[in-house]
Amino acid sequence: MELSEDDLKNRTMKVSIAEGSFGVLSSMLSDNYIIPFALSLNSSPFQIGILSSLGNLVSPIGQIVGSYRIESSSRKSILLSGVTGMAAIWPLYIILALLFQAQMIHLLIPWLLMSVYLIYMFFSGIMSPAWFSVMGDTVPENYRGRYFAKRNLITITIALAGILILSYTLDWFDLQGTIFFGFILIFLVGFSTRIISVFLFTKHYNPPFYLEAGDHVKFVQIIKEIPKTNFGKFTLFVSLIMLGQWIAQPFYAIYLINDLQLNYSIFILINIFPSVISLFFFPLLGKLCDKFGNVKMLQLGSVIIPILPILWIMFNAPIGILLVPQLLNGIGWTAFNLACSNFIYDNIPTKKIGMYIAFYNSLLGISIIVGGLIGSMLVTYIPVTFMNTFHFIFLISGITRIGIVIFLLPKIKEVRVTTKPIINLKNMTVYRWLYDLTLRNHSKRRKRVISEIEKKETK
Repeated sequence: MELSEDDLKNRTMKVSIAEGSFGVLSSMLSDNYIIPFALSLNSSPFQIGILSSLGNLVSPIGQIVGSYRIESSSRKSILLSGVTGMAAIWPLYIILALLFQAQMIHLLIPWLLMSVYLIYMFFSGIMSPAWFSVMGDTVPENYRGRYFAKRNLITITIALAGILILSYTLDWFDLQGTIFFGFILIFLVGFSTRIISVFLFTKHYNPPFYLEAGDHVKFVQIIKEIPKTNFGKFTLFVSLIMLGQWIAQPFYAIYLINDLQLNYSIFILINIFPSVISLFFFPLLGKLCDKFGNVKMLQLGSVIIPILPILWIMFNAPIGILLVPQLLNGIGWTAFNLACSNFIYDNIPTKKIGMYIAFYNSLLGISIIVGGLIGSMLVTYIPVTFMNTFHFIFLISGITRIGIVIFLLPKIKEVRVTTKPIINLKNMTVYRWLYDLTLRNHSKRRKRVISEIEKKETK
């Protein structure tokens, strides 16, 4: 019996959760262990900064390639080429570990790792616009917040369990003096789970998709829209938040491992703790996104995000880092990222979403590499004698984020029907200015809001 289109979409939504359970584990293994692996290869802080930030520029380049390929290739074939390329990179990590263990080309290996990782990020970028487009056509609009919250809850739970087990395994190998064999085991798991992810992507339904002449959007046109359109203002805001974040982001790992002298198990626990916290908040935040709109959720996250790096200065003990900055990190970034992904779906037509996603992530990538370069140069060339160098970087990052939130966040408008603020902070004196800044009640009907935005954009 032939399945209806709705049945095929429902099946794809289920398969996507299964695929994500393996794919997210593979991605999180790369995200969480690439810097410890680089440090084991004797990479310098400057190399770590470049490694962390440059990948976020190469990925959007891949997204641009992927978005243009949507015009001539099926979205499913683009997805498969991207994830297959990602799978092919894992064996190269293993070869680098073996070369270093054999004491061959020591000085070149950190740079070779950087090159291999950038190729991995390029392939991850290629598949991103197609995935966003397919899922946008597959998941009903009024169910997106809850679906992606559910998907994230399941996939991240599985990924975190795998990462925790492997972190203790890596510590065991470290105690035996054979840490590179621990990394090789991690890379084998990353390779295996990505291969399974590739297989499950073959089971995805690719809804009918046709591009007309008017659906093609040029990059130059999108750039011109930045100061005028709601999506442009949103993109500028998120890009600058990323810049502020990545001034400090590459150096948390170095700070924990080198300055605080934490073992790999504690390091991984601190690193993944925000993801653990997010598991408890995904269902609630997904429902709040659907009920109150994405901008309210964006505002909620933006109240928390600026203070996170400053809290790292105040807490040095592992338990303090876990229970304050990382706990708030899990809440703030979960709200922020969930709102961002849903905001894109609400503001961009499905046929144009590939190019807009590529543009959006390109600006984010540029901002990330600029932030990473700023942080790397501050660490390398600015002598800081009045406080810990990394604390100084964290302070600069926090101040930058605060300024961006104050000046740019109020310019972003909601296109969904909204009712009232998610949290009523009006009567709390300490937070009154935050309420005035971010949680005003813009309860207007959706059509009226869209009409007002379109009038401004056409002027």
